[in-house]
Amino acid sequence: MRKTLADRIIRYHVLTDVLLWAALCLPVLWAGLTSAEDAYTGWETAAGLLLVGGAVALGRSVPPASMLLALTLWEASVVSRGETTLGIAPFLLAAVVMSYLAGVRMTRSRPGLLGLAGATALTALLVPALTGDLGAGFVAVVGVALFGAVPWLTGRGRYQHLELARSGWERAEQLERAQRIIADQARLRERARIAGDMHDLLGHELSLIALRIGGLEVAPGLDARYRDAAGEARRAVTVASERLQEIIEVLRDDSLPSSPDLPGESVGELVGRARASGVPVEAHGLREGGAREGRRLAPMVERAVHRVVQEALTNAVKHAPGAPVTVRLDHLADETVVTVTNGAPPAHPASGRTGGRGREGLPTGGDHGGDHGREGPAPREEHRREGMIATGGHRREGMSATGEHRREGLIAGGGYGLIGLAERVRLCGGTLRAERHGDGFELAVRLPHVPGPAGGSRIPSPSAARLGEARRRVRRARTLAVGAALATCAGAAVAVSGFMAYDTVTSALPAADFDRLRVGQDRAGVEAVLPARPRADAAGRPGPPVPAGAECLHYGKHRNPFAERRGDLYRLCFRDGRLVGKDFLPAAWPPPAVARQGTAR
Repeated sequence: MRKTLADRIIRYHVLTDVLLWAALCLPVLWAGLTSAEDAYTGWETAAGLLLVGGAVALGRSVPPASMLLALTLWEASVVSRGETTLGIAPFLLAAVVMSYLAGVRMTRSRPGLLGLAGATALTALLVPALTGDLGAGFVAVVGVALFGAVPWLTGRGRYQHLELARSGWERAEQLERAQRIIADQARLRERARIAGDMHDLLGHELSLIALRIGGLEVAPGLDARYRDAAGEARRAVTVASERLQEIIEVLRDDSLPSSPDLPGESVGELVGRARASGVPVEAHGLREGGAREGRRLAPMVERAVHRVVQEALTNAVKHAPGAPVTVRLDHLADETVVTVTNGAPPAHPASGRTGGRGREGLPTGGDHGGDHGREGPAPREEHRREGMIATGGHRREGMSATGEHRREGLIAGGGYGLIGLAERVRLCGGTLRAERHGDGFELAVRLPHVPGPAGGSRIPSPSAARLGEARRRVRRARTLAVGAALATCAGAAVAVSGFMAYDTVTSALPAADFDRLRVGQDRAGVEAVLPARPRADAAGRPGPPVPAGAECLHYGKHRNPFAERRGDLYRLCFRDGRLVGKDFLPAAWPPPAVARQGTAR
């Protein structure tokens, strides 16, 4: 059975908590395994491991309790061991980490502040009372501040940063939803326009049919029977035309501006009107004089070609006034390719800005609701970027217009002409591409002569995509960080274990050689039987008093680093080039009976 997302999250939390517990237990294990005199006993080590596990377990459900438990463990260690390494170090990491995580995980600051204040007050009262040492109380209070309050405040800062980032992404998703709603409205308006176009085409055809049937109805010499049938057919066609008109009226959006398109206008005539209005436009693939194209296209495809050129000319006039425009129609075997390219606008266009209106005589056939009155030149280069518009299952490209929230061609700005155009192209089964072209802009549309099935029109949210990518980057970074930390810990453990094994093996002095040594013997003779190096981890080992002015070296008794008595050592003390003391130091000091071999007085 497929695991749910909640199950995966729970497993992830359990795994990370187990790894955290293992990391926090390392100092506690060290305190129990060290050869120091005041090392933790077995029950102290076990209790410390269990309580650290409890702090980790409470870290997600009750963060303040987790923090206070870790601080209490640290305080108890300081009280029992004093201001020594074994008093401060074992639970220091747990106190710092759990305090930081409590700051990150708490939704409110008040419980943490109250908990820290209470912990500080109790520490100031109890530690001096239990230890009888005001200095220990001062150290404990400072420890709560440094190892509890500071990490907790750092965690609160991290929490605020995460909340701010989360709010930013939520705001971006909100804006994207609003943009999608507006874009959907643009598509619906374009569909209403298409319905109006189909009404005009079908209404015209039905009117011609009714007219021809009416001619049969009054034709001389026609049998009355056929006249009646022709009359019934004419009335049926008239009723069908009226029903079509009623349906279109239901679908019509009264908020749409009336289309200024001329009935039956060809692309050539549209280009001619634009040229006559002062737009520097060149046309290729059209017959001279603005006649219709050389081949007859399906009505829906022909209207789509007209709308593409109309929208492209409108955008060129609107955003690049005075820029040269090139319109190219390529009629291939199975499709028609429409390409409209505009260059960079001149530095000082003669006509000035259009403010969202086409030049006189040029129809503004785009869905530019909300963009009227906006003035601005062509999209600036620094604000342009390539994007894609999904049409017919393909991709479409778009760029920002005059700000980071606009894309070229009015894709995401206040006007949505290209979104509506993309919807028309999609319904024809074609593809639309809008992208930078040198210093200008290019709109390219491919329309099949036989309209195919329309592709999906849902455009993935850019902010959702960016959020997903950011989360993937965070997961990758977190995985790498955890892997690096585990690898570092494993490497450190291997290195420390390897050195300890090397230290134990290379510093072992056989018992027989130790027994042959005599106090007062020359140092050179003693060193002849000694291992190559003394024990490295024996500094500070407790034992009998060192002879005055003597230099002491420690050697292991066993070569096996995993032996039960691996902590037993031999101590040899030299002064003035002679052996002045030899002692056996068991791991547990003081032993019931010290096997002292002799010391020179």
